[in-house]
Amino acid sequence: MTEKSEIDKEVLDEAYRRGYDYLRRYACAPGVFAAVMDTLGYEDDPVVNDVWKATVGLIGGTGNMAIGTCGAMAGAAMAISYSFGLTKEEEDLVKMLNVNGVVAEVGKKMQEKYGHIQCQEVQFHNWGKSYRFTNPEVMQEFVSLSLESPACQEVNGDLARWTVKKILEHNPHFSKRKQK
Repeated sequence: MTEKSEIDKEVLDEAYRRGYDYLRRYACAPGVFAAVMDTLGYEDDPVVNDVWKATVGLIGGTGNMAIGTCGAMAGAAMAISYSFGLTKEEEDLVKMLNVNGVVAEVGKKMQEKYGHIQCQEVQFHNWGKSYRFTNPEVMQEFVSLSLESPACQEVNGDLARWTVKKILEHNPHFSKRKQK
């Protein structure tokens, strides 16, 4: 039997790899959400796949405007929120505050490493410049830069790792992974 810490490291490394790789496949918000859910065993869950659709508009700081929350952070917040299972019928303020507290823990880690949770500020931290993706020429410049520098992939990987860690700490029974 593998010790818990070894399993956790393996799972966290998998989350990072998926987050890193999924950026190019899905973009930031959907990539982090998918990386977290796939790592925790929800790859074929139809409800999770439907929720994934709601992440698409959060790409690039919301609608590719770059002025909102970093898409990776938005995808992380959605995954954490989903893991708590709070429903519309529940009127549980404490549970809602707990959800937001865990999201804030991930946000604080992001601020520590990347200077902010807002898309354009994270870009500025990484490249000394920010981009408005709604402009096609600017988007092409950013795509070219991203091919040279994996900074956004690293952000996605980190957010996926940190999110899986927080979910396993706060909602360990949420994971569908088979334990060794």
